[in-house]
Amino acid sequence: MQPTIREVLALPVMATGRPHVIGGREYLDRPVRWVHISDLADLTDLIEGGELVLTTGLPLAGGARQASAYLAMLAEQGVAGLVIELGTHLKTAPDHLGALADSARLPVAVLSTKIRFIEVTQQVHRLIVADQYDEVEFARTTHEVFTSLNIARASITDIVTRAATTLGAPLVLEDLSRHVLAFCAVDTPTAQLLDQWAERSRLHDSAGTPTSGSTWSAVPVGVGSERWGRLVLPMQAPNASRARMVLERAAQSLQLHRMIQQERDALVVHALGGLLDDLLSGRITDDAEAQARASALGLTSSTRYVPLSVRVPRRPDTDALGQGEIDRRLLAAVRQAAAAAGQSAIAAIRREGTVSAIMSCPASGSTDAALNTVCTGLRERLTGHGGAEGWVAGTAPAAQSLIAAAQGLTEAEHVADVGLTMPDANRLYRSTDVRLRGLVALLRNDHRVQAFAETELGRLLDHDARTGDDLSALLRTHLDCAGSKTLTARLTGLSRPTLYSRLRTIERILRVSLESAESRTSLHTALMIVDAR
Repeated sequence: MQPTIREVLALPVMATGRPHVIGGREYLDRPVRWVHISDLADLTDLIEGGELVLTTGLPLAGGARQASAYLAMLAEQGVAGLVIELGTHLKTAPDHLGALADSARLPVAVLSTKIRFIEVTQQVHRLIVADQYDEVEFARTTHEVFTSLNIARASITDIVTRAATTLGAPLVLEDLSRHVLAFCAVDTPTAQLLDQWAERSRLHDSAGTPTSGSTWSAVPVGVGSERWGRLVLPMQAPNASRARMVLERAAQSLQLHRMIQQERDALVVHALGGLLDDLLSGRITDDAEAQARASALGLTSSTRYVPLSVRVPRRPDTDALGQGEIDRRLLAAVRQAAAAAGQSAIAAIRREGTVSAIMSCPASGSTDAALNTVCTGLRERLTGHGGAEGWVAGTAPAAQSLIAAAQGLTEAEHVADVGLTMPDANRLYRSTDVRLRGLVALLRNDHRVQAFAETELGRLLDHDARTGDDLSALLRTHLDCAGSKTLTARLTGLSRPTLYSRLRTIERILRVSLESAESRTSLHTALMIVDAR
């Protein structure tokens, strides 16, 4: 940080002159950008602002009018402060000088004895240059840190954690729906940091701009219209410029990670060598080859194969090691449940929190019964295990070949994804259990879908966050009632006049008509997106 006038006056070389502040005391914490020595009465165009001017008092020796003009000129030029050495042109400080300094909002100090001005400039400039060097060094170190993270293909959590430790403050990465993607609490309790995060975030970022009086710092993550998140420092930064630098570099690393991850996801089925991935990618086109390879891995040959995908919810407080343990436990539970049900299966961890399998079902017997038996086994093995609670399973119709069953895994995984947004956990879902909600769940991580939900509901959610109202809940009930005001009044217990007034308020906030079927459909879809997130 640049030295302040107060700090400069405390330097040993200044202390020998016995400095005494006679005016503008409340501005002593102004930073000093440079020191300028001059006895000229007019410094216009000779200074740039932020300087501490040292003078022997010649511009002030002509009386109150000349002193007033001189101080006004310094204030107009943005001078940080003025130090007057007594003895050469002024024996004592004029009585009017303190009042003039206060009026000009310019800190003015006098030195009772002479000092070497050159030593003042040397010491102050040394401090300023040292500060500038620290800033350059910090920028260089920050650049190297995030460059190394990029080269190491660090995860999103690693990037956020490193940025937080660099600043020594908590950081949160949120998406466009204000949901937390990653965070580092540093010395703040996690429960305190994330408590009602979405509501607090909206209060500090209304319509995309910081609200008045906000002490939070944030930078968007993403490029232009492809913005997909925000990196937030939920506190006042001690050094705003450094905080901004770290946030921007971290945001760049997060965007690079996302671009690489998207490319990696597109190529993953071609890169993995497992049987399940070969089946899913279409690298195996001959069912006899698929059956031979599957048999070598222990899958019993059958005339029916059924796809199954099991999902557990991703918890934001779970680190990479913890998530890996949950995934391994889930994989083991699926294999054990299939074996206990008398079925054989090939199963693999497809991504975080997801295990997919193809089960061999006996020629006789119900496929539904086999699946229900496996799910019963999953319930027994996963109940009470931290991180695996709330699991859901998705399936698709059985097929007569392994290749066809593998193609059904996509549907099973989609159904399982949707199952996580459904009210009942620890159960099996089929495609007939999900419809529009399934499409929403499939697209919920797309930033364009999130932007749609924010456009449709953002103003109402902002209103609820500011006022504490729960108009979004009333809107949800009204849409569930297919727009029937009679049924809405009955379910909410509101009188007709009160209900009509609140529905008009919702229409005014959202700028739409709830009488329009298209409006209700759009809003209902946006609510599904919020639920899916």
